[in-house]
Amino acid sequence: MKRTAAIVCLSSLLITAGCSDSKPGAGGKPDPNDEKQASAEVVKQFADAWVTAWAPDGKPDAAAAFTDNPTVFGKRLDDVDSALIANTVKVTPQGDPKCTDGNNCTQDLAVEADLRGIGTMKWTSTATAVKTGDAWKIKASGDTIYPGLGEANYLKRVRALPARAAILDRNGAALTANRPVVIVGVTSGTVATPATYAAFTKNLDVDGAKLAARAKAAPAGQFVEAITIRSEEWNRLRPIMGKLPGVLTMGGTQSLAATPTFARSIIGTMRTATEDTLKNAGPSASASDQVGTTGLQYAFQQQLAGTPGGTVTLRDGKTKLTIKTVFSQQGTVGKPVKTSLDTKMQQAAEAALATSKLPASLVAVQASTGQVLAAANGPTPASYNRAFQGRYAPGSTFKIVTSAALLGSGETAATKLPCTNTINVFGKSFKNYDGLAAYGAGTMQKAFNESCNTAFISQHARLPKDGMTKAAAMFGIGRDLDLSISAYGGSVPAPKDDTAEAASMIGQGTVTASPLAVALIGAAVDHGTAMKPVLVPGKDAAGAAASPLPAATVAALRTFMRTTVTNGTAHLLAGNGAVAAKTGTAEVVQKGKVVTNGWMVGYRGDVAFAVIVEGGVSGGKAAGPIVQNFLSHTK
Repeated sequence: MKRTAAIVCLSSLLITAGCSDSKPGAGGKPDPNDEKQASAEVVKQFADAWVTAWAPDGKPDAAAAFTDNPTVFGKRLDDVDSALIANTVKVTPQGDPKCTDGNNCTQDLAVEADLRGIGTMKWTSTATAVKTGDAWKIKASGDTIYPGLGEANYLKRVRALPARAAILDRNGAALTANRPVVIVGVTSGTVATPATYAAFTKNLDVDGAKLAARAKAAPAGQFVEAITIRSEEWNRLRPIMGKLPGVLTMGGTQSLAATPTFARSIIGTMRTATEDTLKNAGPSASASDQVGTTGLQYAFQQQLAGTPGGTVTLRDGKTKLTIKTVFSQQGTVGKPVKTSLDTKMQQAAEAALATSKLPASLVAVQASTGQVLAAANGPTPASYNRAFQGRYAPGSTFKIVTSAALLGSGETAATKLPCTNTINVFGKSFKNYDGLAAYGAGTMQKAFNESCNTAFISQHARLPKDGMTKAAAMFGIGRDLDLSISAYGGSVPAPKDDTAEAASMIGQGTVTASPLAVALIGAAVDHGTAMKPVLVPGKDAAGAAASPLPAATVAALRTFMRTTVTNGTAHLLAGNGAVAAKTGTAEVVQKGKVVTNGWMVGYRGDVAFAVIVEGGVSGGKAAGPIVQNFLSHTK
């Protein structure tokens, strides 16, 4: 019999790495009388169950069932998981079991636990398998989880976040710093009263009704976050909010600009991580972290945050003193993000917009490089970046592009364009803005200076159907803007008919652009070549966005824009140096009513700019004063 077994084993060596005289029991199960085979099997089952126990939403019951004291061990395994805050774990039996007799065997376990927000901790523990009757069980000891835990000792983790790196301006000055904040919220349940939630709505612009619903739905004893504010703001509100039933606060720090308004839509905002922002923050982030939610804070979250460090210590269960440090990982500091923003110009832009009573945006770019010098939205701070993402009809500012198209078709600055009160294109009647009276025959330059819609539309037959689309491409309009944060590059689709083409010639119909895209039109005239916009040098695509404009076209457009200031609709800017500009008024339909947006685009020196005022009566009257204010503070 043994000879036969030896022959089988010999032939099996051709297929397997080893052989045993022991045979599995019935049904392919390990033979309970073969201590190595039986103990190895229970250790493997226990290891697999441990992995499941420490998986997200895992429970320790299955792993505990393989031990000789499930009730005690299950809680112990769960407590260690909670202490380490493990995302997942790998548990791999090592080598062969070592058996002292037929009832006791040991086998090492290689353990790798992913500690949420820190990194991977590795250790080796030992599982002791004991035979109880006909069954093999794992001895319910803390040492099975981690060596030295025993019956009373415990593990304690500490996570250390490095200081968040700053966002810098073009000269390397810090635009953000880690400043003290207060996270304001309520306790879960029904402790907070209607007066509490009303105070959140009134004083913190938080939807009190939604906060109340969240509080009632949250588990007992939980802090329900409402808003994070600067500590100085909380100090002001403490007498009003601090004593209301259910109000809770937590202190912390957050990367913030010097004021709540400064470059807010560019720098972005931060708050406690949500499911979505936690994914963006990367594997080293934790659900309790303050992370970027919009703007550059979101786009460069991982670079700015760096990586956290941490330690895990083995503590004495009675004295609570540290026995030894069993894991340590050094954090890495974040790296600053240097932008193209000019601090003084950004401040000037925000101050200029603060004078408006209507929603407005201003963008300034360096014409020769496309670098964004300022981008602001006002008159009140907003996280939504209208300056980059707004999709507006550019109105008469688009006559820069139309003029380029007509000049390219063979017309000149002196070509006669009739300015009439109205013009009909295949049944569609177009008119001029209300402040312009028809003057009859005049040059293209005069039509540009006076912003006569009918004069330009009268030339629609000169252009091919895709004429405006191609002309817009010369200014970089209609391409994706590969910026670090979301931005809209405009759209000038080929018109479906002559009426649509006529509308596109005055920046209406299907033509749309952001204030950034319009500023780049002005920059292209100033520099002679359309440049790609850049907000983060070295990260954003840079260089020319199109071939250089024809020299004759550039010369004519520069004259057109300069004389619009000296003797046209942008005359308000005449006292602000060698400014060149174009005004614009765009009609839009809002809630069934036709309203106008006021535009102005231009340049001075190497700085090009664009301003839009939503609901502004005209570019000269609404956008003009804002541009004038901006230019007066950026000399």
